[in-house]
Amino acid sequence: MITLEDAKAHLRVQHTAEDALITALIDSAYRHAETRTGRIFDTAARTLILDGFGSTAGAIELPWTPVQSIDSVEYVDPDGVTQTLQTPPLRLETRALYPLLMPQWDTDWPATIDEPESVTITATVGMTETPADVRAGLLLLIGHLYENRESVVIGTISSELPMGVSMLLDPYRIMRVG
Repeated sequence: MITLEDAKAHLRVQHTAEDALITALIDSAYRHAETRTGRIFDTAARTLILDGFGSTAGAIELPWTPVQSIDSVEYVDPDGVTQTLQTPPLRLETRALYPLLMPQWDTDWPATIDEPESVTITATVGMTETPADVRAGLLLLIGHLYENRESVVIGTISSELPMGVSMLLDPYRIMRVG
C-alpha cells in the first residue's frame, strides 16, 4: 500500500495542508489500477450476494482476484432463518484466475430459501503488498493528478509518457470480454 508519506515524498510535498487531497489521490490511483487491470491491489473487505448456492456441489466463482480469505458465508435456510456456514470446511481454490469457493469434499452446499439475495459471502481480497512496477505506476498517476487538478489543460501541448502508467499496469491486466 502506498502511504501518505510515500506519496508526499514522491510529490516532494513537506506541508500537511494537502494531506486530505493526497490521500484521495492515492485512493483514486488504486481504483484506476484495479479498474484497468481487473485485479485488486489494496487489501479490502468485499461482499458478494447471491440468489442461492447454485448446484449442490458446484463451485462459486468469486468476482475478485486475488482472494486472501473467506471471512463469512451467511445464508437463509428453507425455514427463513439466517444461518452462518462455518468457513473452515469450505475449499477456496486460488489457482484459477478468479478463485473458486466450494464445499468440502463429499459435502454439498446447504439448502436455501427460494428467494433472491439468500446467500452473502464476505471475503478479504487484494494483494498483501503492491508489486514494485504497479507501485511505480501508481506514483506516476498520483503525481499527474496532483499537478493537473483540472479536467482540461489550455495553452499547452501534452502527451502521455511512452513508458508511463499503462506500461507499468498492463502486465497485470486481465482481458475481459462482454
